[in-house]
Amino acid sequence: MRRRQLTSALVALLLAGIAMVVLPRHGDTAGWRDTFSPTLPPPSGAHEVGVRRMRLVDHDRRDPWRPDSDRTLMLDVHYPADAGHRPLAHYAVAPAMTEFGYLAWAPGEERRLGLLPDEVNWMFRTHSHEWAPPAGGPFPVLVGSPPPGVTRTAYTGIAEELASHGYVVVTVDHPFDTPVVDLYPTRRVIEPTDAVATVSRAEADTTRIADIAYVTSRLTELDRQLSPVLDPRRIGLFGWTSADATARARLAGLPGVSGIADTTGAARVTGTGTVPLLAVGGSPAADQSGTDQRGAKRRGWRATVTVPGASPRSLTDDGVVLTQIARRYPRTEPVVRQDVGAAQPLAYRTVRRALVGFFGHHLGGTPAGTFGMESGVTVDLATP
Repeated sequence: MRRRQLTSALVALLLAGIAMVVLPRHGDTAGWRDTFSPTLPPPSGAHEVGVRRMRLVDHDRRDPWRPDSDRTLMLDVHYPADAGHRPLAHYAVAPAMTEFGYLAWAPGEERRLGLLPDEVNWMFRTHSHEWAPPAGGPFPVLVGSPPPGVTRTAYTGIAEELASHGYVVVTVDHPFDTPVVDLYPTRRVIEPTDAVATVSRAEADTTRIADIAYVTSRLTELDRQLSPVLDPRRIGLFGWTSADATARARLAGLPGVSGIADTTGAARVTGTGTVPLLAVGGSPAADQSGTDQRGAKRRGWRATVTVPGASPRSLTDDGVVLTQIARRYPRTEPVVRQDVGAAQPLAYRTVRRALVGFFGHHLGGTPAGTFGMESGVTVDLATP
């Protein structure tokens, strides 16, 4: 009997050892030769990067898609990290996508791209350390709102880049206006099909503006460790900023907002008054005249950065990730090119560089001369 027990124990240990070799660890598929893990470009700034996931509930506002519920938002917060005397490696490296986000989103994307299951590891490692201690601040705050149909995880590499240059970066998921949102820590998943009410595009945009306003008003309440190192008097907005000048004026009027960068590729260079505005896209932004829609002389710093051939999706992490997938699996190339255009990796490098230069000048005080772009990228700059 004892020999049988020992034999069973040895077999179990052997199988466990095989599993450790064959199966990927969380966020890492080293050793699983049939799965491809994309990578994000490393941050170029001086700071290491930490990340925390948070849920924020506005108890004074009902969700228009679910009037029976308070409006709930999911946030990723990337920030300059410093573990002091402890090694930063003590803090786990974050994956690019949460597990439930992967389960709800990737299968449909795989089929659309022409990928087989498990050919791509959507939870590849990033450059952020989960819950690492923040470096000493204060740091300006940047709030990133992905456009409709895009998740906050598509701004992970951009947020890491900005955080490495000395910003606390809050990226926001807008439930029901994005493919999938997992509500940490309950792990409840929200998809657009869960809505019980129909919401117009105009109402959805109004909700987005209210979401952003609520986040900016609660910055010092998000996290006890981060609150002392962020500066709510210096706030920048990036990503979706509304194509409507009146709506964008509401964002520009939020307390502390000192710069707005639209990276959706479809921005009108109006609506922010004296607040500096950057627009990044694949074609020149509309309304390049010297007057706004009401005919008044435009005020404030304005810049349009154009990357010929770039698509809106190429200005997110999807651009660099899908390009790598197309190189690995050439059969996906036609769909990838339709999604991200023909300007990769230039488009992704450009949006990161443009955001660092823009916010560095207007929130960080770096000289305007640092706002330069690569060959092939045009910059239309107007200063007061």
